Amino acid sequence: MNPSYFLLGTCGHVDHGKSALIKALTGFEGDTSVHEKARGITIDLSFSHLKIAGRTLGFIDVPGHKSLVSTMVGGSFGFDAGLFVVDANEGVKEQSLEHALVLSLLKIPCILVLSKADKCQDIEASKEAICAALKPYPLDILGVLSCSVYDLESIQALKDFLSTYPFDKRQMGSDLEQLFRLYVDRVFVLPGRGVAVSGSVWGGVVQKGDQVFIAPLNQVAGVKTLHQHGQEVQKVGLHERVALQLQGVKAQDLKVGMLLTAKGYLRGFDRLDIELCTYDKDPLKHNQSLGVQIGTHKLNARLLILEYPFATLVLDAPVFACYLDTAIISVNQRVWGAAKILNPIVDMLKKPVKLPLLKALAQGDLKSAFSLLVRAHKKGFGLLSSMQRFGCTHQRALEIANTLEGVLVDSKDFVLYPSETLKNVIYTLKNIYAQNPQALLSPKSLSFKHSYISPHLANLAFDTLAKEGFLKQERGLWLLAHQQLDKLQDKLQDKLYQLLLEGQLTPKAPYNLYDSLDIDRQVGDNALKALCQQRKVIRLCHNVFVAKSALDKILSVMLEILHLSGYLDVQLIKDKLSLSRKYAIAYLEHLDKLGYTHNQEGRRILKNPPQA
Repeated sequence: MNPSYFLLGTCGHVDHGKSALIKALTGFEGDTSVHEKARGITIDLSFSHLKIAGRTLGFIDVPGHKSLVSTMVGGSFGFDAGLFVVDANEGVKEQSLEHALVLSLLKIPCILVLSKADKCQDIEASKEAICAALKPYPLDILGVLSCSVYDLESIQALKDFLSTYPFDKRQMGSDLEQLFRLYVDRVFVLPGRGVAVSGSVWGGVVQKGDQVFIAPLNQVAGVKTLHQHGQEVQKVGLHERVALQLQGVKAQDLKVGMLLTAKGYLRGFDRLDIELCTYDKDPLKHNQSLGVQIGTHKLNARLLILEYPFATLVLDAPVFACYLDTAIISVNQRVWGAAKILNPIVDMLKKPVKLPLLKALAQGDLKSAFSLLVRAHKKGFGLLSSMQRFGCTHQRALEIANTLEGVLVDSKDFVLYPSETLKNVIYTLKNIYAQNPQALLSPKSLSFKHSYISPHLANLAFDTLAKEGFLKQERGLWLLAHQQLDKLQDKLQDKLYQLLLEGQLTPKAPYNLYDSLDIDRQVGDNALKALCQQRKVIRLCHNVFVAKSALDKILSVMLEILHLSGYLDVQLIKDKLSLSRKYAIAYLEHLDKLGYTHNQEGRRILKNPPQA
């Protein structure tokens, strides 16, 4: 983060002098497109900057026209402050109020600039009327200045204010500030250099040479260069404008509204649990259709009200939102208010559980939220998505979890369990050993068998049963206290061989056999390896092992079919022997390995039959 860089945005009604003001401050002509020149309004976001008194002020000039409010909204998310421009003569107009609503919803402080002051006969009366009109909106107004592009002293006074005011970076107050996020607001091709995108950084830092994750594409791209206000830079941080030259992605695949972030943190969901917020609008209705905008990402949604103001948005596409992100809500293309995102990873929880959860999240009470979620997830609640879900690091999530009562914390796999879950695991283990006294399990194998049981939780259960004298541990394996490990392992080979014999031509995969025998995978692999060394079992491919007696029989049948048909292929094997494609291919390739056949575009031709 550059502490001397602040991103400011000009907001206000159309033709109130925003672009002219920026030109007077920076010398930059923002409205440069043919359409903008022809219509005399700002259509797209335009960008400029001013270096003054040791700080850099980046400016985003947003359009003020009624039909372009979504462009204004998209540009506003990254502002540190707004230059809220109101014509001193016309006063507050329709889009002045809509922009004031957006600024207040996004909690963006602003400098109120009364423009065209040279034409105003009573500037104090105008100032009083404008401030009164804006009073319904809880705007954080940093200062009020009268200005005219024809009055150089007033422009200099505004510059002095901007150069000396102690601006703060507008921050979320959570660990999300460490996570790089940027919503694309432009995609363009640099002749001879490739594709580039631009946007305002929402959090974290991006550096030249980084790998960024293009979330909607599920694709990583390299950052070849970074450019800020026409100059190449090495890195940029929170609320800074930047253009990223990317490699490893095609221009036609990139779209405005896509999110760039760090890989491994965010997942997309088409539902969001939210808290609604507005200031001067009628309440929304259940099942109402809405427009939703997060950054420059625009989509449609249906509103499911739980208990006003708490609701769920059902979106027409996945979004990669985070806890306490703000989404701007529109109705009939007019800004209605905002949705504070409380639960970006929606659980299918019943209303009596979900409502207390959302109320806790709305108050920032993560401890209560964790308690509610643990009680709702009897088989464990994971913290791996804590950055997206709670705006905090794994470490911070664990610190909160360790203050909870009646909760088992697996700090290695980041899972929380209600304490009664341990009792359930102990009961499960007792059942396994009661039904199969020859079971040989490890914490890892129990986790494979029951995916909700982490190795940590399994260890707690095994240790409890050892203290009761029910189980004992030898060489990393758990067995009944009265059993002898060597004898169990000797018997295991015979049991495994018997199961393979029963499977004949289509035996189960090894891991399925191990699960049925309640044995650790490594123990099973060792037993299977011994059977292969004894030539009682043949390995055909990665997970196909067959008893040699069964293999000899099918080889005889296949050779007979070869003699009769003149060839063998997958379909013929499937038809004649009722085998799946997996087994048919395994047996055909085994024939090739033995040197009996050669493969001609999928057909096996006899070349060297075995001697009688």
